[in-house]
Amino acid sequence: MLSITYFGYTTFVLESKEIKILLNPGIWNDTPVVPDDFIPRVVIATNSADDAIGNAATIAVNSKAWFLGNKEAAEKATEQGVKPWLLHVLEAEVPYEIPDVRITPYALARINEDTGARMENLGLIIEMGGMKVGYLGDTTIRGPFEQLEMDILIAPIGGKVTFPVKDAVSLCIDAKPRIGIPMRWTADDQPIKFSKYVEQFGQGTKPVVMEPNQVLTVQWAAGNEFRYELN
Repeated sequence: MLSITYFGYTTFVLESKEIKILLNPGIWNDTPVVPDDFIPRVVIATNSADDAIGNAATIAVNSKAWFLGNKEAAEKATEQGVKPWLLHVLEAEVPYEIPDVRITPYALARINEDTGARMENLGLIIEMGGMKVGYLGDTTIRGPFEQLEMDILIAPIGGKVTFPVKDAVSLCIDAKPRIGIPMRWTADDQPIKFSKYVEQFGQGTKPVVMEPNQVLTVQWAAGNEFRYELN
């Protein structure tokens, strides 16, 4: 069984067998999405922008959690106090494994909103709790994700530095996850449109729009029946 908690923006916690993985605990409008005293086992930043890495270093230091990220995110975390023995640089298509968890990163990209330049962003396939979760961070690039097997796809929508809604829907249609979850929308109608079009064209994909503090529980029942519940 896998529990997915949404904090807002691009921040999620994946939890199974007492292992908590915190994804992109960003800082938005000078406010951290996740409190400094949150205690995960692993913290991952898919890029080095403040809206992704946020206070990840502080959380990792306080909780003695592993910090995972690309080279730029790892360098930033080091500057912010993460010790070398808690740091792991993720390399594209090189899996990172701990008991009951396997994380495979893929090289994508995003736009730096301040400079307009391209910067590296990692997409992730996270295998835990009997599920495969695709998490794209901040990007307008689908990379290999249309061809990767996954049960759950978490994709950014809203345009500018993320997919327009239609492109996120198209990715769901091609990847065929069992559940598609939007994140990082910039207007209230965007997740509504995502849900409507995935429901209409998604060929078996169920759209799930999560609000902050909601928890999605997914599991295989009786060995082969996929079940989910949103609380």
